Amino acid sequence: MVIAVSTATLATFVLAAPASSASSGFSGQSANTIVERARAAMATAGSVSASGHGVGTASGGGKVEIRESDYTGATSGTQQFKITSIDGSGVNLPTASTVDVDGSVYVDANAEFWTSSAGLSNSQAAAVANRWVQIPSSNPFYALAAADLTMPSLVSDMFSAKKFHKGRIVSVDGVRAISIAYTNTGNDAGPAICDVALGGNHLPVAVTIDGITLHLTLWGKTKAVTAPVGAPLLPSTSSGGEVTT
Repeated sequence: MVIAVSTATLATFVLAAPASSASSGFSGQSANTIVERARAAMATAGSVSASGHGVGTASGGGKVEIRESDYTGATSGTQQFKITSIDGSGVNLPTASTVDVDGSVYVDANAEFWTSSAGLSNSQAAAVANRWVQIPSSNPFYALAAADLTMPSLVSDMFSAKKFHKGRIVSVDGVRAISIAYTNTGNDAGPAICDVALGGNHLPVAVTIDGITLHLTLWGKTKAVTAPVGAPLLPSTSSGGEVTT
């Protein structure tokens, strides 16, 4: 899901690792072929957990830290993110939790999130803040809220680029991988680096997009995702309506 904050690209510090003859065959392939194999491996795995953080600049100019924790399954997923001030400015910053259950999307967020990311008025944001609400599929915000919460969406969005470039062989979380650099044009747009494992099924182990680094673990380990009970519908931003219980 896209959040309304401008992030500064972070340097990812990894330990360079020599390539074995077995992994050299994979790393010797073109960047586009490596990406295609990673995409296929992701689709086959069907689910993944991710967590990480980044540093950026809020709309008011202050430095902020963004923390994110995700689970992406075949048809359902969850995401939690929180933005906090680094320089102690004390301003209210967006926080949100999102759940997607078989295409039904729910969000529990503060008012700052609703005004900055969903375009709600102050009165609409106050009405839906800090409670679960369902996002109708007809709402313009639905696509952004649902982004990357299911594996088909993640596969498409994480590698949304036409040109890919190979980088170094690195070690990330103890896994030897090859870095692939590109400019992502998906929902999470910006400069990107994805570290794809040299061994096994060649799954991504980490991805940095526009300054936010996520470590990808527990591939193929599914989790139960349940819908919040009694969540009202989010009002349309164009109708001026209020939340309906």
